[in-house]
Parts: sequence; C-alpha cells; structure tokens
Amino acid sequence: MNYLFLVISIILILIGFIGIIVPGLPDYLLIFVGVLFYAIFTNMQKISLNLLLIIAGLCGLMFLTDYLGGLLGAKKFGASGYGLVGAVLGGILGLIILNIFGAIIGAVLGAVLFEIVFDRKELKKALKSGGGILFGVILGIFVKIIIAVVIIGLFLSSVL
Repeated sequence: MNYLFLVISIILILIGFIGIIVPGLPDYLLIFVGVLFYAIFTNMQKISLNLLLIIAGLCGLMFLTDYLGGLLGAKKFGASGYGLVGAVLGGILGLIILNIFGAIIGAVLGAVLFEIVFDRKELKKALKSGGGILFGVILGIFVKIIIAVVIIGLFLSSVL
C-alpha cells in the first residue's frame, strides 16, 4: 500500500515541479502537498516532522522567491518606488487577464509606464527598470528550480 502512496506523492511533486515553468499549474504548494500526503498516509514512518518542517520552510522560500524576484530585479536595475508600484499593479492586472505570462508582461509594462508617467524617466531608463523585472523573474524561476530539486532529493532519500 505504501507504493500507491509513493506513486501518488511523486505524481503530485512532479506536477508541482512542472508548475514552476508552466503557467496555470501550482508549484511549491503542490510539491509540499505531495510530501505531506506521503507523510500522513504512511503515519510519518519515513518522513519525520523535522523533515516536513524543513520542506515547508523551503516551500516558503520558493513563495518569497516568486513574489520578490521581479521586484528585487527592478530595484537593482534602477526602478523607483513608482516603478515598483507599477510592476505590482501591472502584474496583478496581467495575471487576471492572461495568467502567469500576463503577470510577467503586465509587471514589465506597469513598471515602464509608471516610470515614464510618474517618475518622468526617459524611455531608455524606464525600459531598463522593466528589464530588471524580467531578469528578476527569470532568476527567480531558476532559484525555485534549485530549491525544488533539493526538496525532491530530501524526499526521495527519505522514502527510498
């Protein structure tokens, strides 16, 4: 029976891993649910509470990476407070309209627009700020992949 739980857990974890890159699929939450599922249905025989807490912390780090990556990239590339507000508002609007790709496009466009309109930056500097957001998002995806690989490694080394 443990094999059934293992297979279900691995499927959930793999869908979560794919969700890091594919829009519309949950990522870190589904990875955690896969680990938690196995832990609960095997009475915590191979997944200890400490390991579960470590994995929860790593999933929390993935959550922060998701939301801070673009903003930190924008700040690094010279975005003002207006650009950051534009990135957040554009990201939310883009997410509502076009899913995750819309969130990325909306964040970049929102930052550029707010930099031009409210901070009165020239187009070249505003585009640099928007490019920082794109850089931060892409870097965030790579960081999330690394964290997910660590989580998967911890899980598999505990259950196999």
